[in-house]
Amino acid sequence: MKPDISASWLPLVGVAALWTPAMLAASYVWGHGEYYDYGWFVPPAALWLMVRRWQSLDGPVTLPRRQVVLASAAVLLPWVLVLRVLGYADPSWRLPMVLLGMTAAGLSHGLIAVTRGGRVSAGFVWITLLWLSALPWPSAVETRLVHTLTQGVVTAVAEVFQMFGRPVEVLGDRLRLQDLTVEVTDGCSGVRSFQSFVMATWFFAELQRLRAARALTLLACACVVAFVVNMARTYALAQIRFEYGKAAFDQAHNALGLLAFGISGWCFYVLSGRLSAKHRRMVVRTVQSH
Repeated sequence: MKPDISASWLPLVGVAALWTPAMLAASYVWGHGEYYDYGWFVPPAALWLMVRRWQSLDGPVTLPRRQVVLASAAVLLPWVLVLRVLGYADPSWRLPMVLLGMTAAGLSHGLIAVTRGGRVSAGFVWITLLWLSALPWPSAVETRLVHTLTQGVVTAVAEVFQMFGRPVEVLGDRLRLQDLTVEVTDGCSGVRSFQSFVMATWFFAELQRLRAARALTLLACACVVAFVVNMARTYALAQIRFEYGKAAFDQAHNALGLLAFGISGWCFYVLSGRLSAKHRRMVVRTVQSH
């Protein structure tokens, strides 16, 4: 009897089903939150990457027995329903979203390990991190991150002005030159670029099949690039405000934001390509030397 090809895809369907409640809960934050609109990209990207990796695997698929599946579902469904009810009561409450995400992460890796083995399950780690990146960060962590990035940008921009001989002062999250003040708001802190590039790191890590060291290098470089480019944007906006007034500042604000995001994205793409191509160039040189 020929193997049922469709049955071999059932574990992947199960993984997608496990992530569905978490993504539905997080969609409220994608639509109404300030920093997470990139989340709409995550489910289709993660599904595509899962199918791509699943197709590249060899070996048999061992499906769990029906009794085990039914017993697991009987335990899991009440837990998911409780978290979803809590989410409906307060769609912005992050704890149910995070718990749904952690549940999906643990069970999906367990399901893959049972059906394809532990090594195959470990190979899905970048995709799992991609799924998790669509969930909102805990409020305390996000608030601290925004504050740290804002203070870092303000301090760095003030130092640049000082280097060019302009006595700009730092007043909290504002830059002051004589009687002119520029406020660096939360949206200008670079947190959106930071969080979206964390997500993009896991996407490119799986797409390019990067090892852990190279993926972490890509993450570190992407965060540095995002900070430097956003600092340059803040400096340009402050310079426009000091030289040309508030009207010119308001007019340039969104355009410079899009430009900064585009430059950061291009740098990120180049970095990911360099990290993925390095190993291939070494292999080619080794083959040619023989």
